Amino acid sequence: MCWNWYGVGMVNSLRRNVVIRMKLQLLAALVLLECALLPQRAAFAQRSPHGKGSTEWGVTTGGGARIAGGAREGNFWALQLRWGRVLTGPHGPGALRGTLEYAFEVVPALVMTQSETVFGGGFNPLLLQYNFTRGGRLVPFVQAGGGMLFTTQDVPAGTAQFNFTPQGGVGVYWLRGSGASPVFGLRYHHISNGGRIRPNPGHNAIYIYGGLSWWR
Repeated sequence: MCWNWYGVGMVNSLRRNVVIRMKLQLLAALVLLECALLPQRAAFAQRSPHGKGSTEWGVTTGGGARIAGGAREGNFWALQLRWGRVLTGPHGPGALRGTLEYAFEVVPALVMTQSETVFGGGFNPLLLQYNFTRGGRLVPFVQAGGGMLFTTQDVPAGTAQFNFTPQGGVGVYWLRGSGASPVFGLRYHHISNGGRIRPNPGHNAIYIYGGLSWWR
């Protein structure tokens, strides 16, 4: 009987030792995997919205649909070329953790439908953006800024060919490693001559766009 109890104890002890050994091996494998991924994660952080000093080069295009509160016509299409620089490292608590980015956009082409087709272009020299970096490869953002627009005809009709364009909105990056990252966004877009010329009804639109960004 004693030998039976002794044998059972030996078996249980061996089982415990095997389980402990397996746990230690699994822990060692996880540590090695984490060490192997650290350089990749560091490089990813340095060339994405996650990392201070990262540079963004991008191109976006989309369409603006007129909304109430200003001129009664004027849907448009636009193209933007973008440069941005992440100014801070990640900061903030929980889901609000993120980075601050400054961006400059050139608008080489804009086509608007009024009583006549209007062509234009301009730039957005001040665009501040907060990137929410807690989500990994999906990075939502909020942005606000302003720019200037030059057109071949008055926008809105009967006002001015030079206007200011305050704007702001939301969007999301889909980061895909070292290649191009798709970006999608929605902005409230306003066109106004700033009261320099009367009347100044302004033009309000919801601008929906998509494009690609490269991070360096």
